[in-house]
Amino acid sequence: MTENIENLRTIVLRPQDCSEKMKEKFVQLVAAGGEAEEHRVRYSLPYSEVLIFTGFGNTIIGVGALLRPKTSYIQHLFECAGEPQMSNPYSIESCWLSVSEAYRGKGVWRHNNSAKLDYIGDRPYHTIRRVANKSVADLSKEQEYVHVGKDFFSPISKHKLRLMAANHDPVFDPSKKLRYS
Repeated sequence: MTENIENLRTIVLRPQDCSEKMKEKFVQLVAAGGEAEEHRVRYSLPYSEVLIFTGFGNTIIGVGALLRPKTSYIQHLFECAGEPQMSNPYSIESCWLSVSEAYRGKGVWRHNNSAKLDYIGDRPYHTIRRVANKSVADLSKEQEYVHVGKDFFSPISKHKLRLMAANHDPVFDPSKKLRYS
């Protein structure tokens, strides 16, 4: 680990613009970090709006993604959190954040998150995190996110989950002139 953190570079690419090698590294990092089961990542990867890669030169050490989930899934998440009125059908999901264990705590997440925020702009987005996840930053301390409702359990996870959202109104109003897409 002689790389200087100043030399980090983050790129944001559509899945179809990524090489097979990049996509495979993405899946491996997410699975190794425990953010999602490998088969779920492989299945959903083509539905990603963008994949976010952070690294040194050709070495990828951190990844993240933005998905455009189905409206029914977004509604389901906000219902699970007890705040169905906050559900925004235009919300994109920030997910699959994973940093190689050797590089955790060295600013990789901040670098990746900064590129994500530049890409998102003022669009509404949400994320789901394990409540007891010690390997990622505590999002409740991040100013862009608000904790939505109550924590909940999902049928596909043994962990208690927390829904966080940004650029969401307390009650979704489709007549507002916000940038929703």
